[in-house]
Amino acid sequence: MALSIDRREGALRRKRLEYVDCVSQYYDIPETERSDDEINMLRQIAVDCPRTVPDVTFFQQEQVQKSLERVLYTWAIRHPASGYVQGINDLVTPFIIVFLSEYLDGSMENWSISDLSPEKISDVEADCYWCLSKLLDGMHDHYTFAQPGIQRLVFKLKELVRRIDGTPFPHLTPSITNFPIFFIASCNRLKAARLAYFYQIN
Repeated sequence: MALSIDRREGALRRKRLEYVDCVSQYYDIPETERSDDEINMLRQIAVDCPRTVPDVTFFQQEQVQKSLERVLYTWAIRHPASGYVQGINDLVTPFIIVFLSEYLDGSMENWSISDLSPEKISDVEADCYWCLSKLLDGMHDHYTFAQPGIQRLVFKLKELVRRIDGTPFPHLTPSITNFPIFFIASCNRLKAARLAYFYQIN
């Protein structure tokens, strides 16, 4: 058991150091060393970070948004097939809450990330980065060109709707002229509702 814990802690240290190296290599560099695409991507991330959970005061703290920016940009640079896509920022927020709860007590409304040392903030960022990477590894093709992953899921959804209740399906399909957009919008509404519930109970 002790050996297993030691191995896990060793792996955690290595992963956190790897993240620090990535930030140093890709994020903490002069603007002149970035390509035009990288500059535009970083600007888009910087625009999206303040929009992340705008109703929760904690996420409007400048240091929180900076941490989010570092995680998103580093992930995007290391995944050039998709790069950064709007909406990925929302996927990081539950990880931020979970990992910060190890260090900050009480209600999230009273949290201040400035209470943490730079080392702890870096550890939280690293843990969020690797969890985001693991999450998106299983759905990376949702964000690449033509979104084949989403197209595949939309086809399965249409088949499921047709199988469960085939009677209204022929009438439903023409009214939904763009099934992928309908599917994505429905998923976004569901995600927003679940996030709202999550923040309400914490």
